[in-house]
Amino acid sequence: MGLGPTGTRRGIGHVVGAVLLAGTFHPHPLRAQRPTITIRFTATPPVIDGLVDDPAWQDAPAIENLTQSSPLELEAATERTVIRLLQDADHLYIGVTAYDSTPEGIVATQMERDRNLDPDDRVELVLDTFHDRRNAYFFQIGPGGSKGDALITNNGSSFDKDWDTIWEGKARITSEGWSAEFAIPFKSISFDPVGDTWGFNITRIIKRKRETDRWSEPRQNSGLFTIADAGDLTALSGMEQGIGLDFVPFFVGKGLKEHQTDREYLRGETGFDLFYKVTPGLTASLTVNTDFAETEVDDRQINLTRFPLFFPEKRDFFLQDKGIFEFGGIRRSPLPFFSRRIGLADGEEIPLIAGLRLTGRSGPYNVGILDVQTDEATIGGEGDRRQVGDKNLSVVRVSRNVLEQSQVGFITTRGDPTESGINALGGVDFTYRTSSFLDDRNLRMDLFGMTTTTSGPGGDGPSLGGTLRYPNDEIDLLLAFTHVNEEFDPGLGFVERKDMNRYEGEFELKPRLNTWVRRLEFGFNPVFVTDTGNHLETRELALRPIEVELDSGDRLRTEIENVRDILDEPFEIHDGIEIPVGTHDDSRYTVSVSASDKRPVSGRLRSTFGTFFTGKRTDWVAAIDARPSKHLTLSFENEENIVRLEEGSFTTRILRTRAQISFTPEISWNNFIQFDNDSDTVGMNSRFRWILTPGRELKLVLNKSWDRKGSDLRPLDTRLTFKAEYTVRF
Repeated sequence: MGLGPTGTRRGIGHVVGAVLLAGTFHPHPLRAQRPTITIRFTATPPVIDGLVDDPAWQDAPAIENLTQSSPLELEAATERTVIRLLQDADHLYIGVTAYDSTPEGIVATQMERDRNLDPDDRVELVLDTFHDRRNAYFFQIGPGGSKGDALITNNGSSFDKDWDTIWEGKARITSEGWSAEFAIPFKSISFDPVGDTWGFNITRIIKRKRETDRWSEPRQNSGLFTIADAGDLTALSGMEQGIGLDFVPFFVGKGLKEHQTDREYLRGETGFDLFYKVTPGLTASLTVNTDFAETEVDDRQINLTRFPLFFPEKRDFFLQDKGIFEFGGIRRSPLPFFSRRIGLADGEEIPLIAGLRLTGRSGPYNVGILDVQTDEATIGGEGDRRQVGDKNLSVVRVSRNVLEQSQVGFITTRGDPTESGINALGGVDFTYRTSSFLDDRNLRMDLFGMTTTTSGPGGDGPSLGGTLRYPNDEIDLLLAFTHVNEEFDPGLGFVERKDMNRYEGEFELKPRLNTWVRRLEFGFNPVFVTDTGNHLETRELALRPIEVELDSGDRLRTEIENVRDILDEPFEIHDGIEIPVGTHDDSRYTVSVSASDKRPVSGRLRSTFGTFFTGKRTDWVAAIDARPSKHLTLSFENEENIVRLEEGSFTTRILRTRAQISFTPEISWNNFIQFDNDSDTVGMNSRFRWILTPGRELKLVLNKSWDRKGSDLRPLDTRLTFKAEYTVRF
């Protein structure tokens, strides 16, 4: 259990009582006053080398009062941290001195830009540059030198880690701990030009202790991404953005060899990206002759359901500002806009001639406009090839901030990447957020409604739904409803299941013990899916009897799931094997263990077994991650599904291995090899990246595949891509 604001032990009964007696029971005093730090303007900026020892830092305003948020809420941090802030006309400077009584215990295994820093010590900060208490820029750096950035939207409802901007950051391990320096150009971020106050918060993670220390609102029900709880950074002045224009020309050289047909080519292409700040808060982006050949390949999946698989977006152009386009709190389905529908079809690339995007904020409005022109292409599998013409595809998303943390908005899309005729979607949504329910609790509600129109048969149908959630540290409650009409057809969206009403609930109880067992978790998640006439099709009852999180970070999880599937028609689950019509009741059991990633070697093992349609199924997942130094990370993962049915038996397997090498924070070489026995092919993706200076980099990507024939591997194709880009700022 955590400690309350007065130092008293806060048990789970306190939380249950707060929920049951809402409106009559107010156990917490008012929140502490929001902390404030006043920045100083400097004429002699510090040198960014990771050592906070320049003369400019000596008289800089400092924060020295970080407080634990975990494991012991509101207790003093176990290690001292000092944060200093400065600015000049061009940059915001942040210097962090992270003292450590055991410097040899600092965990620093990551060096490459934009790596997952979860295994490491680190410092993370947010900047709410419009002071709207909702949205922010995120920056982080670890003692190994890895740095990252992201966009946070709507108090953490969206965390866009794929967003990149130009900034400097260095870190050093010293005899007293470690230190880091940030230099964030004002040209790299948008802000209110007439405001002198930004929201600001900063967190330090001490990995070996699994301790989190924070400046503003260090409560376990809050978090760094709860921008409404950030402190204030005041007295900002004289910030310059130039004319707000970034010009990024690029050259792409591509080579292909298809070993079975002897088809090959070698060619070069040029293009450019243009970014212009129409206003300090709105950025227009133009991309011409866009190429995505350097994008990391997808992790392979094998589909054992009757519904389409979902693959996340990985292309930089569509990842930038993606949080602005999010709608109705929907994470997966039904999505009104799913950017992978643009430029990709049936696993093949459709060339993009040009794309125009306008994103950002203007007063209380959040704006996202995207228009893309695609070229002609031939798509489809073997024996089903077809030609699609050039397409113009567009999305408009606008929302308005209302109340303290909420918003109301609409979305429209036009076009279908692979079908002729008209396809359009329109939708409205309302999002309610508060982090002060019952004084210090979180409450969220999302409502949405949308409809589609097409010029062909069908496709004119609605979808609507809502979610009510109470997401807090020791109790997490959820109620949700989704309706999808049979004719709902978003040409630029993603729908997993049509003709559906989905009713879902979730209850999680997560008491903190803060002994050698840090916390326990119990959960229950019922899901009922009917057709739109409310005839049951699927029922899922998932019970988590217990999950144990040790103070070390190791975990044990158990789950029992009972599923009823009522099939009106058969579906093919594997080559030549069909699941028959009828009612299928299955019970499945899961046990999983994972070792904490604070160690140089960690891993996870999961087994799921039980009945499955007309037979039985056993799944295994085993993975190991090794971080012998900040220069090298190795991982291996094996997924196996053993299915034994009356109609036939089969086993599916996916093997993945990664070797990630960092020569310096700016030079890295990542290798990814995967195999699945469904396609019986091996694929390799090898990516070399050299950041010459921020905004100017070289990439070399090799993709190679082999077909397995017995014990032999036969080469299929080899693709080599070289890309050079150079940012010029005005």
